[in-house]
Amino acid sequence: MRSDAVRAFVAVELGAGARAAAAALVRRLRERPGAEGVRWVPEENLHVTLRFLGDVERERLPGLAAAVRAAAAPLPPFALALGPLHAFPSPRRPRVVALALVPEAPLAALAEAIEAALRARGVAPEARRFRSHLTLGRSRGPALALDLAGAEAEPARFDVREAVLFQSELSASGARHRALERLPLAGGGS
Repeated sequence: MRSDAVRAFVAVELGAGARAAAAALVRRLRERPGAEGVRWVPEENLHVTLRFLGDVERERLPGLAAAVRAAAAPLPPFALALGPLHAFPSPRRPRVVALALVPEAPLAALAEAIEAALRARGVAPEARRFRSHLTLGRSRGPALALDLAGAEAEPARFDVREAVLFQSELSASGARHRALERLPLAGGGS
C-alpha cells in the first residue's frame, strides 16, 4: 500500500447488546472441533460491511465521505436483529462463518445507495452482490471443517442510525479499525 493511501470501508456498527451476543457465540464456537481452522473476528472489530473500498488515496476520502453522507441522508433509521448462523459462499466449500441480519431489505437499500454514490465518484463497481451478514470468522484453509449445527446467537436487536467510514490498519497482531467519519441517516443524528 502506498504511504498516501488508506485501507477503507463503509460499515454499520453493532449495538452493545448485539455485539455481546455475537461475541458470546464466537466464544462458544471456539470450543467446537475444527475451530482452530478459523480466524475469528475480535469482538472490537465486529461490524457489518456495506462496501469495502480497499486502498484509497487520502485526498479522495473527503469526497467519498461526502458521497456516502449524501446517499445515507435521505434514508430513515431502521432496526436489525441477529439472524441464523450460516456459512458461505457455498455449502460445498464454506469459507466464512456469519450471522444473517434481519430484515435484510433496509440494509440492502443502504448498501445499494452507497454503491451508486461511490460509483458516481469513480469508484469501480463492487464485483459481488451485497449479502447482509455479520462475519464472525474466516477459514484458514480451503474450507471450514467446523460443525455449526445447533449454534445460534442470543436474540439481539440494534438500531442503525448511521453508516461509518472506517480505516483498517493492518499489523502482525491483526487489523485495527478506526472510525474516520460518521454519516447519519435521516434523523439519525450522531
